[in-house]
Amino acid sequence: MKNSKFKALGIDKSKRYLLTKIFILVLFGILLIRLSYLQIYKGKEYKDKSTNNRVRFIRNAAIRGNILDVNGDIIATSKIGYRLNYLEERKTTPEIIKNISELTGYSEKYIEKRIKYGEISMYTRQNMLIEDLKEKVAHKIFEKIDEYPYLEVEMYYKRKYLYPNSSSHLIGYVKKISNKEYENLKDKGYSDKDTIGKEGVEKKYDSILKGKKGYQYFEINARGRALKTIKKKPSEKGEDIQLTIDMRLQTFIENEFKKSKLTGSFIAMNPKNGEILTMVSYPTYPLDVFSSSIPSDVWNKILYDKRKPLTNKSIAGEYPPGSVFKPIEAFGFLNSGLDPKEVNEGRNAIYSIGEWSWKSWKRGGHGPTDLRKSIVESVNTYYYKYGHKYGSKVITKAAKNFGLGEKTGIDIAGERAGIVPSPEWKKKRFKQGWYTGDTINYSIGQGYVTVTPIQIARAYCVLANKGYAYTPKVVKYIIKDSVKEKTVSHKSLEVNYPRRFYDVIENAMIGVVEDKHGTGKRLKTKNLKIAAKSGSAQNTHFKETHAEIAGYFPVGNPEIVFAVLLQGAGGGGSIAGALTKKFIDEYQFLYHGIKKEGENDRK
Repeated sequence: MKNSKFKALGIDKSKRYLLTKIFILVLFGILLIRLSYLQIYKGKEYKDKSTNNRVRFIRNAAIRGNILDVNGDIIATSKIGYRLNYLEERKTTPEIIKNISELTGYSEKYIEKRIKYGEISMYTRQNMLIEDLKEKVAHKIFEKIDEYPYLEVEMYYKRKYLYPNSSSHLIGYVKKISNKEYENLKDKGYSDKDTIGKEGVEKKYDSILKGKKGYQYFEINARGRALKTIKKKPSEKGEDIQLTIDMRLQTFIENEFKKSKLTGSFIAMNPKNGEILTMVSYPTYPLDVFSSSIPSDVWNKILYDKRKPLTNKSIAGEYPPGSVFKPIEAFGFLNSGLDPKEVNEGRNAIYSIGEWSWKSWKRGGHGPTDLRKSIVESVNTYYYKYGHKYGSKVITKAAKNFGLGEKTGIDIAGERAGIVPSPEWKKKRFKQGWYTGDTINYSIGQGYVTVTPIQIARAYCVLANKGYAYTPKVVKYIIKDSVKEKTVSHKSLEVNYPRRFYDVIENAMIGVVEDKHGTGKRLKTKNLKIAAKSGSAQNTHFKETHAEIAGYFPVGNPEIVFAVLLQGAGGGGSIAGALTKKFIDEYQFLYHGIKKEGENDRK
């Protein structure tokens, strides 16, 4: 039958044999080419796939470096933590939700909400259900992980804070990296599972603290069980950081804020190098809570607290400086030709320009006033007169010379610059001209001018050093393998006024503390010469004025510059002065062994 078909086609037997041979050769040729392609061109790819089927790669997290205070006491360290990740993105069933709820102890409603709305990693597509899984629960899931293919328990190094309710704005906290943060940091060695610093020192020095990850290659069997380690590189612990902060003073002042129900900032720093011993922003927030899942009731309580606990008032709180501004602008008056001994006669109770009048804070006035008395008793009318005479440009130039209106460069994130106003600034901001009343308000540290407490602290370092200040800093040493590397102190301000100007202002500031009518006499301390200026700044958000005081001690060889702002607390000399006096006494005892009067039994 077949032969008849071939005959019909005109093909004889010999030709049929030849065609069959050619067909077989072509078929073998195709197979040979395919084999060559798979062996030569695709060989490495398939070898890698085969290797990957029997080898697993795991990255080992590094232990984060410790944070220590100036005395070497640990503030922040690390411990093992656990996260529960969901591997099915948003897909789920009532049974899965029920199983996870029973495993973890969290409500079904909470689990369902996390699956629906939790942040899913852009790269691993994992949905983190529980950020801070209890250790017992984690081990229970580890034992039965094969029964829950939609779950993964991830181990990580969790931060432990030894002072969980102290120094929160200064220290900051760590938390899992967000998708946005990962996009910005992935080229710097970060993974989408890392925890990173979110605020304060933890954020600013994250690259130093985080360490370097290690890795391991495991050979596994068909069931995925590890057989042996093929290759590994250990992780490197992050470097430790030692702060300039003395936690004894830090916690002491925070407790005083708490006892007296105060809100605000307290800064104490060394003018000789910019090192900060104390930087309190109160109220604080709980670092241990912020480093894990924040319960909604805790978050709402913090978020809607009128005292704004999340704001670092020391570096980001912008306030009118009030009368602590007067010694600074006085340099502008002196540089414009003011004779410090020139006396304003009369009661100095009211300053008038035409039909406009501005009163002194003291009923009845202060009587005849020269520059020294204007600072000692905080005589507003003196500054109204010379502010009006010399103009806003002189005040602005002096303020900028002392570093106001710009960031100090402190080594933690979130600093604000404040405002040093000018006619040009007001025109741009409000589309309005500059009025005489603007200058009058400006002359007593009110109106449009705002500063941060850290700016005032640096400005008063210029006064203490008689012409220069260092950039404020909170980190003293970077420690690697027990070797300390000191951070560099930089001069950031040099204010070249004549030395006699500094002497005139310092003499007046000593009078603030030591004279009978000085507004800061609450600071007076036996055998300690202190220079200071108190202030009370009006504001629209509080019934009482902000209480402010700034200064330095001991005069002649200053160790400490202080700057204090208490929101809506009242008088600067009385309220801020009383808090500062407590600090001075504590500092004198801790650093010089000097007990305050009547405290003979303290050891």
